[in-house]
Amino acid sequence: MAAALSQDRPRDGRRRNGGRNGSEPVYTEAMADEICERLASGEPLNVICRDEHMPRESAVRRWVETRPAFAARYTRARDFGYDSIAEGILELGKLREEVSGPDGYVDNGEIQRLRLLSENRKWLLAKLRPKQYGDKVTQEITGEDGGALITRIELVPVDVKPKAIGTTIEHDIGSPVEARNQKRTGKRQKS
Repeated sequence: MAAALSQDRPRDGRRRNGGRNGSEPVYTEAMADEICERLASGEPLNVICRDEHMPRESAVRRWVETRPAFAARYTRARDFGYDSIAEGILELGKLREEVSGPDGYVDNGEIQRLRLLSENRKWLLAKLRPKQYGDKVTQEITGEDGGALITRIELVPVDVKPKAIGTTIEHDIGSPVEARNQKRTGKRQKS
C-alpha cells in the first residue's frame, strides 16, 4: 500500500496532477472544501488560485460547469463571500476613527485610502448583487394633483367612412413640372 501511495506523488511531495496532459490538479473534495471556505471568507478566486497547491482558475470554473454538487457549493460560498465583503466595509468604517499619523494627528492620506477601498467594494457589491446591495431605484408616475394617471378607459364607437374608389383630385396646376416651377418662382406659368 505504501508503494502505491509513493507512486501517486512526485518526488517533491506535491500531489500528482491530472487532467489534460497532467497539467491540472485532480479534483478532490479536500481541495473543493478549501476553495469554498476561502471564497466564503471573501477571498477572490484569482487570489486563491495563485497558491502553488491550487488549480488554475480555468480548472475551477470547469469544475463548476461539469460538477453540479460543486457548483452548488461554489455558488453558496460566493454568496457568503459577498456578505463577508460587506462586513469588511463596516470594519473599514471603524478603522477610519482610529487612524492617526506618527505625530498623533489624523492621517488624511490614510483616511482617503480607506475611503477608496470602501467605495470600490460598495461599487463591486452593487454590480454583482444589485438586488441586495444596489441602490433602490423607484419610479412613480402620478396624474394631476397626485392622483391616478388614468381613471377610466372607455371604448367609443367610430363611424367608418366608405373609401371613394376611382376618384381623383384635380389641381389647377397641370403637371408636376409646373408645380415645381411655381414653388421656385412663386408665379404660375401661362399655358
